[in-house]
Amino acid sequence: MTLAVLSKLLNLMVRLPLPEFWMRCKKEDEKTMKLLIFLTTCLALFACQKNSTTFETISCSSIDSTVNNNLHKVFKPCREYIYQAKYWDTEYNLISDELIWLMATGKGWGFQPELQDEIIFQFAYDPSRMDRIKDFNVNLSRSEIDWSKKEVTGVIETESEVWMHPFRENQYSFTEVSAFPHIKLPIYEGNSWTISLNLHEGWGDWENTTLNSTYTVLDYEPVITPFKKLDAWHVRAYTIAEFGDSQHDFWYNEEFGFVKMIIKNYKDQLLSVELKKVKE
Repeated sequence: MTLAVLSKLLNLMVRLPLPEFWMRCKKEDEKTMKLLIFLTTCLALFACQKNSTTFETISCSSIDSTVNNNLHKVFKPCREYIYQAKYWDTEYNLISDELIWLMATGKGWGFQPELQDEIIFQFAYDPSRMDRIKDFNVNLSRSEIDWSKKEVTGVIETESEVWMHPFRENQYSFTEVSAFPHIKLPIYEGNSWTISLNLHEGWGDWENTTLNSTYTVLDYEPVITPFKKLDAWHVRAYTIAEFGDSQHDFWYNEEFGFVKMIIKNYKDQLLSVELKKVKE
């Protein structure tokens, strides 16, 4: 097989749907086919390796060492959650598709240990896409993104509510000005509540503003996630702010917490975060 033929077939491999590509390949000789099978296998293995993610091993203690009243049913110490996060622009072109890892460490969060448990997020962002992703930053006064592999923050899980800080590092900073994942207990269809948040200096376009988020429980329904099909409470929250309004739909399962979250931010971009894996 000549180099020209190989080049032609590789070009077809990139451009054509797989069934059509193999139909075209049938016109080549047996030696060519064997080489193409080898090449496609190599490409598949490369793609799998490229998409694999290894997160840092974080120490934790399954023995509760917190000094608060959190229940640790959803945010059990040392239970690992992995989420698939997909981020689209206003035309629904995919900006990023990556994994986010979450774990409660079994300690109180340093800033408010009497109320919040410590959780750690890890972000599997692709450094090669950083320049493109930052072009979609909505907070123009903070045009530079401080890229982080890891964030330490807090959650609340009591008899009366379940609340967590959102994934707000890197390209997800706008989740700070959308309704946070939050459930009032006992939960029932039609229940509604409002939360206000004041942002002070240091938040760029958002500083010195007040956010008012109104939550409503819509239904208890099946929801399909990459992890599995689950029954969950569907909650919709609207956030009103001076710079623009946003909407956050999320699904809460009593065992695994916030299993799916869809945020439409005030610039009409879309973020979907779905539970992909749980490791006890």
